[in-house]
Amino acid sequence: MALRLSLVAVLLLLLVASTTTTTAAAAQALPGCSDKCGNLTIPYPFGMEEGCYLREEFFINCSNTTQPPTAYLRASNIIVTNISLDEGELQISNNVAEACYNEQGNVTSSKDYSLDLPFPYTISDTKNKFYTVGCDTYSILQGFLGEDEFDTGCISICNGLDIVDQYSCSGAGCCQTNIPRGLKNTTASLYTINGHEDIWEFNPCSYAFIAEQGQFNFSAASVKKQDKNYRLPAVLNWAIGNDTDSCAEAQKRKGFACTANSRCANAPINGSVGTCASAYLVMKETPTIQMVAKILMSARL
Repeated sequence: MALRLSLVAVLLLLLVASTTTTTAAAAQALPGCSDKCGNLTIPYPFGMEEGCYLREEFFINCSNTTQPPTAYLRASNIIVTNISLDEGELQISNNVAEACYNEQGNVTSSKDYSLDLPFPYTISDTKNKFYTVGCDTYSILQGFLGEDEFDTGCISICNGLDIVDQYSCSGAGCCQTNIPRGLKNTTASLYTINGHEDIWEFNPCSYAFIAEQGQFNFSAASVKKQDKNYRLPAVLNWAIGNDTDSCAEAQKRKGFACTANSRCANAPINGSVGTCASAYLVMKETPTIQMVAKILMSARL
């Protein structure tokens, strides 16, 4: 009896330890799975090898053709730079639309912007904005909210650098607009009114992109030509599933409750289970809980 009580006490301590370190456990890969792609930590439900990710949409393709290695979302060209389980977010390195002109107003080079997102990813409406940079520029952002097409735009006009609002994206040289919740599969198109003819000397190019707020710092230098590989951070939302219930209802049905370390937030994707489910699924797979379950079974307590 004393031995059994001691064993129970040890198991209780292990369970307490596992619940008080939920955040650390939630940032782990499954046992036996690689958890690093270069500087990026890959926690479950994401993974890089067969059997290490929850479903195909959580596959991270780690390319060793660069140093350090680069993490791509599935088979796409979307570069993943951070994964947050607690917030249900991915940070990505986002490309930029560009259109450059010569002194006669003719296009000399252009680069399109597009971001095609598979389920269950959408562009974060709380962390990003749509930006347009240039002094003879307007842009159109197109995307989808569910099955419905969404369009918005932004215009930026200035005749000289002296009227550009330094360090503020307020419309003279730079404009910004909000992004609706649940936006996906976006493209950005750039247009000009006068082909940059009157401003070509200081502003030969226009740019449009979605970027994380606080990560794009506008200045007068921003209207000059950028490096062709110019990229900026952006944030995607993700959810664990496609359930039609809310996160709170999903908790009741699945028989678990959110704690301070597995915060429940209704998913920003219509018909998805929120971030609480992410923490729950990771906790199920942690070695401590698996070990406790095995000991309990063998001891028949």
